[in-house]
Amino acid sequence: MNALNKTIRLFLDSIGRRDEYEFYLNKFQSDKAACFALLCPDLGSIEAGAEVLAFDLHFLLRLELVPAILLCGEKALEMKEALSSEPIFAFQPLEQGSVPLFIQQSRMAEKVPVLVGERHGLEESLLTLLPETATRVHFVRAAGGLKNPAGELLPYIYTHRKNAPEIEELEFDYPALGRKLLEQRPGVHLSVTSPINLLQEIFTVKGAGTLFRKGSELRHFVAMEGVERARLLVLLEASFRKNLSSTGFLENVSHAYIEKDYRGAVLLEEHPAGLYLSKFAVGREARGEGLALELWREVCENHGALFWRSNVANPFNSWYDKQADGYHTCGKWQIFWRGIPASSISDCIAYCCARDEDFQSTPPS
Repeated sequence: MNALNKTIRLFLDSIGRRDEYEFYLNKFQSDKAACFALLCPDLGSIEAGAEVLAFDLHFLLRLELVPAILLCGEKALEMKEALSSEPIFAFQPLEQGSVPLFIQQSRMAEKVPVLVGERHGLEESLLTLLPETATRVHFVRAAGGLKNPAGELLPYIYTHRKNAPEIEELEFDYPALGRKLLEQRPGVHLSVTSPINLLQEIFTVKGAGTLFRKGSELRHFVAMEGVERARLLVLLEASFRKNLSSTGFLENVSHAYIEKDYRGAVLLEEHPAGLYLSKFAVGREARGEGLALELWREVCENHGALFWRSNVANPFNSWYDKQADGYHTCGKWQIFWRGIPASSISDCIAYCCARDEDFQSTPPS
């Protein structure tokens, strides 16, 4: 990653955690697509936030990340007119000339390329441009991420899962488009956010919008039968960012839930009070995709009584607190339980406090 000056660093610090934005910045700068991302705004987001959008895009240019804006359909010219007041934008009709060349020329001129296709639909245009032009698409909507009828944000929509959540009435069918793109252009990143939350959506694991995903293939193993241990150990050490001091805990695993590509895993052990959640690991790149939530739901659907411990400094504890029936702090550990009988809670706490650590205290070099 190129050295960041103090002003840029301070601004990124205000958006999210340093390890997160450095991870994403390195990832984006190494991408081989013509541009870093395609932004597809609606008219409302431009009318309400053209200046905010221009500021954020200027910041991305300073990070050597060149996004392209895609304006399609009957309102394309109206959106172009609204953006024309900002000098950072360069415009080209979608059907005219080479898109990669236009993006390259815009990059050299320190401009944001805007592709205008008033005679083209959004679906048609994205299917043409992905993945050579970009592998990320951010739909920028004045109302921000998609919400349920109660107005609560839906962080993830799994386009290929049954029992889809209820969604607010939409001016455009984003879920249908997301499903089509994920089917025909697998591997692309699709999300919906607002102009004011664009950078937070881009540079943080939690994001600030709605992410479309097909849904992961999760595999359930009884004990460790069939588990590729070497791949699992790589995941655990990468996720916890520590070397394992021993692998003996694997012999006690009674249930393992593992994403098919070993990007996430939950390991459970038998205990008289229920199941002890020994390890909950998700690779860094998968953390912003909702894989942790998928794993958690799968485990909770199959097992009613769980308890686990987490370091008191773990920023994930606030999420654990929402999933648990209660917790107790014991030294460096915060101990959580869910579905555990009240008479067994003290035994679970004692077990967690006495259990040895499986990781070395220092991170790997």
